[in-house]
Amino acid sequence: MIRLLYLTWGEVPRMSSVYGGQVVDVVAALQHHPRVEHAALVAGYPLIHSGMVREKWRYRHQLAAIRARIGAENFRTRRIPVPPVGVYPKPHELPLFFFGHHAFLAEEIRRHRANVIQCRSYVAALFALRVREHYGLDIKVVFDARSLMPDEACISGRWSRESDAYRFWKEQEKQILATADVSNAVSKPMQDHYDRLGARKTALIHLNAKVDHLNEARIADVSRLDAGAPLLAYAGYLHEGTWHDPRNLWAAFAGFRRHCPNARLLVITKSAHAQLRAGLAAEGLDGLADAISFTSAESPAETIQLLQNADISVLSYRTPANEFERELAEPVFATKTAEYLAVGLPLLVNHFCGGARDYAISRDAGVAYDPATGPTADQVATLLRQSRERVRISRTARSDFSVTDNAGRLVSLFESLPDSAPARRLET
Repeated sequence: MIRLLYLTWGEVPRMSSVYGGQVVDVVAALQHHPRVEHAALVAGYPLIHSGMVREKWRYRHQLAAIRARIGAENFRTRRIPVPPVGVYPKPHELPLFFFGHHAFLAEEIRRHRANVIQCRSYVAALFALRVREHYGLDIKVVFDARSLMPDEACISGRWSRESDAYRFWKEQEKQILATADVSNAVSKPMQDHYDRLGARKTALIHLNAKVDHLNEARIADVSRLDAGAPLLAYAGYLHEGTWHDPRNLWAAFAGFRRHCPNARLLVITKSAHAQLRAGLAAEGLDGLADAISFTSAESPAETIQLLQNADISVLSYRTPANEFERELAEPVFATKTAEYLAVGLPLLVNHFCGGARDYAISRDAGVAYDPATGPTADQVATLLRQSRERVRISRTARSDFSVTDNAGRLVSLFESLPDSAPARRLET
């Protein structure tokens, strides 16, 4: 029987964010799996963090919601005296993440009698591997890779490819992949990438999409299509210079409208709406403004409700500036992809986003367009045809991204790890 400890280290625990859907809900699903004897969550997070700044005393409600979801006895937190850099510590900051906490994690492993520790992020995996080696613990370490962190940090500006920090984390990446019992990827291109880097064992389990209250009557509605006025939807952060550049979204929508002039776009984002409208004007796209509406959602569940009223989704991403950025884009899947497809929205995806591209095309649930030229007439026609098949797309995606089904896949993965395989040592 599986006794699991799920470890996050550096992230701020929140029930109302991606953390809730990709971490807390997974632990809850594993707790209800018949072949899991026990599942608990340990979270180390900064003393000063975004919740304290934005929500102040109200942040405690996030922790209370997590305890209510998985049981207070199954949720242990640890405040760590680190800068609020999330899971991107530089080498000189990393000791602050671990110093004085090794005995704490070892004790949590013993207290829960865990035989598997699932580690979300490079930082968590490196921590667990060091603790396993130092204390000689008999526990399988699962590296749950969410992204290519060392490379991703170059794009976000945390460090550069020429920096010591990048070289340090690329070396740690090799060590983690070679030493962890298994490394789980969220897309096939990501899995292939880790295999090329020499991972000991890899697996592919997609992201989760929480879609508890779907209305198939709304998903099956083709009235907007019949009227020749399909509604496209984009959900998530938008800002120039980030992963999701609004200029790419406007260009993709403008390209779609060249072949379908009455199409409209719904943008669901907490980014500043006034600034986004100003960006439209700055790009000389004032004519699009009347066809674009902006709103926001306070939770993933609210986002899902809004998406049900659309016909097609957009993952416009950013345009890679060089070969390095193209390689980094290849594994991209994005949580929003799972949400879009679970609602049955065929995906208009930037062809550089390899994970989302390959999934959508393989399931006849989207097209991959070139951001330099925009979607073609044939691609728009394909999307309009697929948007009449939203129920099919939704049912397939709900199976692929279901938290319950993914919990079963994780259990099968944990059980496939040989008990007799000796733990490899980290090189120093």
